[in-house]
Amino acid sequence: MAERANTMPDPAALQTRVDDLARGLPGDLAGRVKAALTREIRAHLRETGNTAIETLTADVILTTDWPEPVWAIPRILPVGLAILAGRPKVGKSWLALQFAQAVAAGGIALGERVERGPILYLALEDPPRRLSERMKKQSWPPGLDADFMTLGNFADQVGDLRNGGSDVLARAIERRGYRLVVIDTLSRAISGDQGDVATMTLALTPLQEMAHSHNCAALLVDHHRKSGGFDLDAVSDVLGSTAKGAMADTIIGLYRERGKAGAKLTVTGRDIEERTLALTMDWLTACWQSEGDADQLALTTKRQELLETLAGLGRSTLNDLVDATGRNRGTLYRSLADLVGAGLVRKKSTSHGDVYWLPERERERERI
Repeated sequence: MAERANTMPDPAALQTRVDDLARGLPGDLAGRVKAALTREIRAHLRETGNTAIETLTADVILTTDWPEPVWAIPRILPVGLAILAGRPKVGKSWLALQFAQAVAAGGIALGERVERGPILYLALEDPPRRLSERMKKQSWPPGLDADFMTLGNFADQVGDLRNGGSDVLARAIERRGYRLVVIDTLSRAISGDQGDVATMTLALTPLQEMAHSHNCAALLVDHHRKSGGFDLDAVSDVLGSTAKGAMADTIIGLYRERGKAGAKLTVTGRDIEERTLALTMDWLTACWQSEGDADQLALTTKRQELLETLAGLGRSTLNDLVDATGRNRGTLYRSLADLVGAGLVRKKSTSHGDVYWLPERERERERI
């Protein structure tokens, strides 16, 4: 073995031989053979000591003007490997298709202006008829640079992501220059145990590397764990191996309580500011609409409810308002302090405690 290792060609020459061999094979077989041979050669070179690692010095890292992250959907979906997960039937596929249309058309997604680029959508759970109906509901225009693969074609043309399929998709990204690739759903693209770290790492690494190399967002539509509630922990709620959450550059969680029209979309990742959006589904356009920051909206709603309660009660103590609203005493006290600070509520300290009222009511009494 040692003698063979010493006579092996250098890695570049080996890769050239692999490329020449792959070019002589038909169709997707070339990609599968090339991916398999490349993996074997790299493994052998590591074992025999014929490789040298490439490194960056600290000075290079510190002094290089590294470019800002590229976005498929600004402030929501940067390039790299992303997971969009949620419970069954909450509207994940509608949102993924909406993202795809925005990128292909150069439109708007959840209030963000999107730069136009080619997309690949792997609708692995939908036959062409169902996909056509959904696209028509979302008013997809003709002539977009968008490629699709529907139910039944993935196994033959791409294959399991664990066994070369990820390499096939990576080469498609390189060849076509896709700005967005959607895999809907990940469970249809990978067979076997998704709880196995090694399996998921092997399946997703080539796709992640190529996505970064070619400024593409690879969006995997996935599921939340059955035990996942409405606690908005997008990372830990992703079904299966922790490798998914660890590898993904961005994780998007779609949460909708049964019987309620609205939803919340949480976004977290390495190159993105963590945020939670309040969404509503507009069934006229079959698209999710962003109502803005969910936390700010919740604060505004509760503030308005408190002002309306004060308007109905008139001068009230903290105990009066706790009884009327059912809210936590400490939280309500802080809300009142904020409203007093903003000049929306007046306060007076008495022997019976603080009394709160609206300035409008005071002016009305003065006019009378």
